[in-house]
Amino acid sequence: AAGVAFVAFLGLVYARHVDMPARPEQLPLELIHALGTNASRVTAFYRYDLGGFIDHEWLWRIDAKPDAITLIVTGLGLQSTDVVPQRFWRMPPHYWPRSMPPGAEAFQSQSFLADHRGHDGDHYFMLHDKTQQKAFVWFKSNF
Repeated sequence: AAGVAFVAFLGLVYARHVDMPARPEQLPLELIHALGTNASRVTAFYRYDLGGFIDHEWLWRIDAKPDAITLIVTGLGLQSTDVVPQRFWRMPPHYWPRSMPPGAEAFQSQSFLADHRGHDGDHYFMLHDKTQQKAFVWFKSNF
C-alpha cells in the first residue's frame, strides 16, 4: 500500500510539473491592458508558474488569431528577434514548443535577458506559432 501511495504521489508531482491537465484561466492585467477593448479575441489563456520570491517568472500560452497577437506584441512593446534562447525550448509544460515551428516568429522586450535576471520591471519573450494560432510567452517580473 505504501508503494502504491508513493507511486501515486510521484505521478501527481510529475503531472503538476508538466501542467497536466492544463486549465484555461482569466487573462492577466498585462494582457488586458495590451489588448484594450479587444481582450475577447483571446480564445484561451494558460499560465504556468515558474516561481520566485520577489522576482517572479511565468509561462503563458495564448490561443488567439494573429491579429490579436499583433495587438499584444504592440501593447507589450515587443520587438522582432531572430534568436530564441535555448532555455526556452526546455520549459516544463507539456504543451510548450520544443523547436521552432514552421513560419513562427519570435519577439522580445528590449531588455529581456534569458540567462540573467535583468533590470527591474517586466520583461517578455514571445514565440508566435501562426499555424497553430498560439503564442508562447516567457514573462519575467523583476522587483
